[in-house]
Amino acid sequence: MTDKGEDMIQLEKCGKNKLKRFFDRQLEQWPDVKTRFQKLAVVQVRDINCGTNTVKVQFNPARMVSTGARIDKQSLGKRPCFLCEKNRPEAQISKFIDGQFELLINPFPILPMHFTIPAHRHQPQHIYENYGEIHRILTEFDNIIVFYNGPKCGASAPDHLHFQGGTSGILPLQTSWQRLSANAETIVAISDEEYITAIRDFVCPAFCIHSRTEKSDVTLFQMLYAVLPKLENYTEPMMNIVSCVPMGISSRWFSHVGNIGLPATML
Repeated sequence: MTDKGEDMIQLEKCGKNKLKRFFDRQLEQWPDVKTRFQKLAVVQVRDINCGTNTVKVQFNPARMVSTGARIDKQSLGKRPCFLCEKNRPEAQISKFIDGQFELLINPFPILPMHFTIPAHRHQPQHIYENYGEIHRILTEFDNIIVFYNGPKCGASAPDHLHFQGGTSGILPLQTSWQRLSANAETIVAISDEEYITAIRDFVCPAFCIHSRTEKSDVTLFQMLYAVLPKLENYTEPMMNIVSCVPMGISSRWFSHVGNIGLPATML
């Protein structure tokens, strides 16, 4: 008989092993993509100091297929959706997550382990009613980051709902978190341990949602979403989200929401 803590450790190890096995199996079946991951080791990266922050710039020509994708309405209408199952490369395998999303290897990586997590059903990129999925993914795989790019904030497939996931602990936001969190200001709280902070010293306006349960995570996000400015003819406020489980704290989730143009006092 094991205690609850030991059971949790075993579950975490199981999730990590499943993810690694899936990753390795896909690379063995898709040599071109395996080569791209190997070439990440020699991709040029430069650190740029921006005040008290460090920004990493990556020169990765293989990513141009993704970052240079045309996302205007006419172009999207002409091309087959590459996240839909029927249009994916034969070599690409998938793993279902809770019956609604699939785990795929990202064929144009920027992280040592990089996944795309599309909805099984073709639907527009929209976060409000799908935010809870981030929490569910991190509950199953707590050793990765999960991130979301809004339809006007970097998503290369704004016509198909998807998240991305990958290696945790290397983003400047994470490596600088001790300093950033020291100066963060709590602006909304629903309990002593579940709240939103404004991150004052980051390179762009950002907020951090601290949560312990999916319900409170979603509640806090919806409170934040309600006051984010939305431009005319946009389907949602402009935002990017990076979420993770802090190392060694398996019962707490952090979501960092970056947004342009919102003073924290609006909350």
